[in-house]
Amino acid sequence: MNDWLILAVVYLTLFVSSPLIAILHELGHAFAYLILTKPDNIDIYIGTYSQPKNGIHFKTGKINFYIKRSFPFVKGIGLCKSGKPETDYLNYIIILLAGTVFTLFAAALLSIIAFNANAHLLVQISCYIFLGLSVLSLINNLVPRNVDMFYNKISLNSDGKQLAFVMKLKTALPDYIEAREHYYKNEFEQAKIKLKEVLVITPSQEDILRLLVATTIALKQYKEAANYAALLEENGEQTIDDLLNKGYLQSVNHQHHEAILTYQKALKKDRNNLIALSNIGYELIEEGAHEVALRALEKAIKLDPKFYLPYSNLGYSKILQNELDAGKVLIDKSLELNDANADAYKALGIYHLKLKDINQAQTNFNKAAELDKDIDLSTYTAEIKLLQEQVANI
Repeated sequence: MNDWLILAVVYLTLFVSSPLIAILHELGHAFAYLILTKPDNIDIYIGTYSQPKNGIHFKTGKINFYIKRSFPFVKGIGLCKSGKPETDYLNYIIILLAGTVFTLFAAALLSIIAFNANAHLLVQISCYIFLGLSVLSLINNLVPRNVDMFYNKISLNSDGKQLAFVMKLKTALPDYIEAREHYYKNEFEQAKIKLKEVLVITPSQEDILRLLVATTIALKQYKEAANYAALLEENGEQTIDDLLNKGYLQSVNHQHHEAILTYQKALKKDRNNLIALSNIGYELIEEGAHEVALRALEKAIKLDPKFYLPYSNLGYSKILQNELDAGKVLIDKSLELNDANADAYKALGIYHLKLKDINQAQTNFNKAAELDKDIDLSTYTAEIKLLQEQVANI
C-alpha cells in the first residue's frame, strides 16, 4: 500500500476528528438533558463557547446548533446550554459524564464494526485513530481546569472541574443555580443572599467566591467585595476575571499604581483583553502617563472599534491635555456606542468646564452622577462653584 496514501488518511482523520469529537461530546450532554431535565430548548455551540456572529445556524427538534467556521475548518471546542437548568445533583453528574461517555461509545462502536466487518485497512486505521483521540478527549475533559477565563461574566470550567464542584455542593445545588439565575437577571441582592447560604456549606469554594465578588461589585459593596477577592486570591492562581475585579476594586479606592500592576498581570494572560487594555489606559491617565495610555487605548479600539470604553478614556485623556476638539469627537463616539457611560459624561463635563460653559458642565456632571452615584466629581464641582462665585462678583 502506498505510504503517502496512508499518511494522507492519517492526516485527514486527525483533521476531521477534532470537530467531530466536539459535536459528539456536546450531543451526549444534550441527550442527557433531554432525558433527565426535559428542557424546551438546548443550544449547542461548536468551534466557540458563545453564539458566533457569522456562523452556521440550524435547528433540529429542540436542539439549536451554532457552528463557527474558522481556518482550516472548525475548532474542536464546544458548549451545550440547556434552556432549563438541572437542580438535582445526581442528574447533573450524569449529564456532565454523558459527553465523554457518548463520544467514547460512538468511537468504540465504529471501531468494533470496522474490525468485525473486515473493513479496508485504511478505514480501520481511521477508526482506531478516532478511538484513541476520543480516549484522550475523555481524559482532557475530566481533568479539573478552567476552559475560558472570561466567559459570560464568570469562568467556564471543564466537565471534570464542574463534577468536583457539584459533588461538593450536592443538596445545595438548587440554591447555587437560583443564585446564578438571579445574577444573570441583574437581581444582585437576591443572588448575594443565596450565595452566602451556599458558602456556609462549601467555605472557600472558588466558584462561589468568584460570583460573590462580581455580585458585591455590582451592588457597589466594595469593601465586602475586596474581602471575598482576598479569600479567592488565597486559594490559588487568579484568573483573568479575578484580576480584572481586583484592579477595579483598587481603582475605586484610588489605588491607581496598584491597579496598573494588576491589569498588567491580566494582560500577561491575555494581551488582547479589551477590558484590561481600556482600564489600564484609564489608570495610566490618572497617573499622568498619557502617551503610554494612548498605546493601550488605540490597541483596544483597533481590536474592537465598536467597544465604547476606550473611546471615552482616550477622549478623557485628550481633554485633560487641552486637545478639546479631538477629545470631544472621541466622547461623542463613545456615547454613540453606549449612551449610559458615566465616564463619558464626566469627560464631557470637563470639556465644557474648560470652555467656561458652567451650565453644560453641570448638566453633564449631573448625568454622570445619575448613572453612577459613586463617580468622583469632587474636583470639578468645586471648580464650578468657584466659577459661579466669580461670575456673581462681576
